[in-house]
Amino acid sequence: MISRRTLLVLIAIFGVLYWLNIKGSSSFISDKIRIFVLNTKDNLVFAYQKHFNQARLLEEDRRQLKAYENLKLAYANLNARNQALALELDDLQKLEQIDQEALRASPLTPPYTPKDCAPNAQLIDPAHLLPAPTFTLTRIYGFASMDNPYRVLLDIKKSYPPDKILGMVAFNQVLGTVIQENGRFVGLLHGDKQMSYSVVVKSGGQIYYGFVTNENFKTYVDFLPAYATLKAGDPVFTSGLDHIFSPNIYVGTIASVQDHYVYKKALLKIQHPQNMLFEAIVVAVP
Repeated sequence: MISRRTLLVLIAIFGVLYWLNIKGSSSFISDKIRIFVLNTKDNLVFAYQKHFNQARLLEEDRRQLKAYENLKLAYANLNARNQALALELDDLQKLEQIDQEALRASPLTPPYTPKDCAPNAQLIDPAHLLPAPTFTLTRIYGFASMDNPYRVLLDIKKSYPPDKILGMVAFNQVLGTVIQENGRFVGLLHGDKQMSYSVVVKSGGQIYYGFVTNENFKTYVDFLPAYATLKAGDPVFTSGLDHIFSPNIYVGTIASVQDHYVYKKALLKIQHPQNMLFEAIVVAVP
């Protein structure tokens, strides 16, 4: 028979475990413990490396690698902004040409010299066509639940609106999206059924728009046009139209294509990270 003291000890242990978020307590003390353990582990590793005079070189390489990844993302976004600006200027030139032809063809309009005026700067400012994103390094410190390997927890210090969806990038390609649940930032990896974002498929000099969806832990590019001429190996990039990711971030390649009468659906081949992942870049688009 269990004594009263043993029963009190068991109740105390259960209370501590519950307080440490075993049952989903709102305190989230376990999150802080995991972050503290990971930070302590990193500090011990760096201290050990300093003993051999290598920590400085490793930290410099790590900093340069992250800066290079951010630079590639920023360059992809800048390239998309330049393309949007070129399209806008082309449209303005076509409209000007049409106006001049209409004036020459009209016998009732007296000849005149139009005033020299520049187009509205807001119409051709790339910042109005594609907003500038921010890229922030963050830590992945655990799984949101043990029964779902496609949801991870992120240590994001900056605050965002609760309904704001962020992008998540690692190794210069899309890793997933980020949402907020019960005060936590949860990363949804490819395979999670709730994760979705807008993409473009580039094939034969043409681009086709679609949406990333997930079914039975497989990732697809859904709702592609029925007339799209797609083939295996076509690259897939973010479109930037959903304000989750900036444009031109690599996603993966087309593995196979299915016809669904009024649209096409393509299985997406994704190169998953080979190493244990503890850091990622968060993409925030205004």
